[in-house]
Amino acid sequence: MNRMAAALCLAAAGSAASADAGTQSREQLTAEIVAADARLFEGLNRRDIGRLKSGFSPRLEFYHDRSGVTGYAENIAIFEKNFAAPARVRREAMPETVEVFPTGPDHAMHIGKHRFCNKPSPAEPESCGVYRFSMVWERDGGQWKLLRVLSYDH
Repeated sequence: MNRMAAALCLAAAGSAASADAGTQSREQLTAEIVAADARLFEGLNRRDIGRLKSGFSPRLEFYHDRSGVTGYAENIAIFEKNFAAPARVRREAMPETVEVFPTGPDHAMHIGKHRFCNKPSPAEPESCGVYRFSMVWERDGGQWKLLRVLSYDH
């Protein structure tokens, strides 16, 4: 084996080892982000404004393909108003669609689909739709908080 071939084999072996270490770290990151996502949206499903407040970064930017751009205070006000109304909205995760990518030690991209169901009143039937999202999470004080949201395909 010549030097070039030996160097390529060593480089390939090193890349494979790095990929294995990266996969384990990505699996752990995915588990952490999926858990943070579940905690946050449990707040929506239970109408728990405190859980939403603690799960959103105060620097939240939310981009919605129909309603535009909102920040933390606007989103909290929207949820408070919605929680006071008789209509019920719930979110179901679709774990089979989720992808998580590290973006440095304290940020992660979270991409996938989720189902939102709306029940306008107790007398009306529930209707559901599946929508796409891309989110950026930020680790703040050891807790993952939602920093950026792209909500689309409505």
